[in-house]
Parts: sequence; C-alpha cells; structure tokens
Amino acid sequence: MEVYVLVCNSINVDSGDFVTEVIGVYQEFGKAQEVMERHIIDIRNEYDYCDTEEEDYVDGDMTWSIWEKGEYASNHCDLIIQCVEIE
Repeated sequence: MEVYVLVCNSINVDSGDFVTEVIGVYQEFGKAQEVMERHIIDIRNEYDYCDTEEEDYVDGDMTWSIWEKGEYASNHCDLIIQCVEIE
C-alpha cells in the first residue's frame, strides 16, 4: 500500500526557526496535492514581508519552494509530497 506524506521544511535564520513538519499523510495523491495547494497560498501570504522567488508549480508537481530573493540558504520554505510504501 502506498501513502503520500506532505512535509514542510522551513528555515528563517533571522527568527531562529528551523522546522521540519509532517503536515499530513494521505491515501490519495489528489488529497495530498489539494492540501499542498492550500498551504502554498498561506505560505505566499506569510512571505509577503520580503521580495521572493519561487519554484514554478504546475498540477501534478510533488515539490514547491519559496525563498527570500538571493537568500535561499537563510530564508526559505519547501513543501514536498513523498510517496511511501507501507508494508
């Protein structure tokens, strides 16, 4: 059986936040993608305080990233859907 794990990894050196969080585990890719798309909107709003760049996202992508322009290493957020086999 396969499940889809949605993970958020974020770093903000200025605030001291270094977070990796499992947002959810889903039986269907479509549900994981739906939740990820809602988080993309929320995260964009959280990053409105700075000039950002982000990875292009198209339907079916399993990753997305946003970061402060020129400062990926010190201020970014990544969303990742990983397909995991459960035995």
